[in-house]
Amino acid sequence: MRILSFIAAVIASFTVNADIRTIHYEGEAYSLDNKALLYREVHTLILDNDMPISREVDYINPDGKVIAHKTSTYKGTPTTPDFELTDFRDGYQESAETNDKKRILSIKENAKSAINSKRLEQSEYTMVVDAGFDEFVRSQWQSLLAGKTATFSFAAPARLEYIDFRLTPINQDDTTLTVEMRLKSRWISWLLDPIQLTYDLISQRLLRYKGLTNLRDDQGNGIKAEIVYRYP
Repeated sequence: MRILSFIAAVIASFTVNADIRTIHYEGEAYSLDNKALLYREVHTLILDNDMPISREVDYINPDGKVIAHKTSTYKGTPTTPDFELTDFRDGYQESAETNDKKRILSIKENAKSAINSKRLEQSEYTMVVDAGFDEFVRSQWQSLLAGKTATFSFAAPARLEYIDFRLTPINQDDTTLTVEMRLKSRWISWLLDPIQLTYDLISQRLLRYKGLTNLRDDQGNGIKAEIVYRYP
């Protein structure tokens, strides 16, 4: 009986973990000005029944040195993961975490500066944090295919606030769907260039990202790039 119980437990453990899988993929970020390679992203994404559990990202410069790292934990909420990004070049850090159903955004400008944090209330629109925008796009997939616009509030640790965006489909062909993120307010939309996201029509995987990234240049300004993603 003990042997049978042991075998049953082993089978159960395999059954429980059957839907957990790890995906490794990469992105290459190119300058919008001269198409030079700026850095690479190396992603390790763990899924449970196709729902994200965690993500690790290494940012690697053209010389092969890891210059930044990001850890994301989803906790059952695909669009609002907790995350922490650390830039090893100057000690810059930004993060978001959920505490008592409220979101805490934090920023540390460099290794010598103090951490600034702010606890945010619920936003008016669907909340999206960091790479959660990717899950948000997929959650709105059918509406986007129908040409509809989705509105969401994006957590911006650098500003310690939510920023409202509109997500609008701008192009669809036989293989891809391209959507655009713009500031929701048309009066101030000129303050930020739109971000374009191109997805595979069948797999719904992100193929290209064009716009402001979450890494900074030597002057502390956000890097604008086109990131091309490749999957196994």
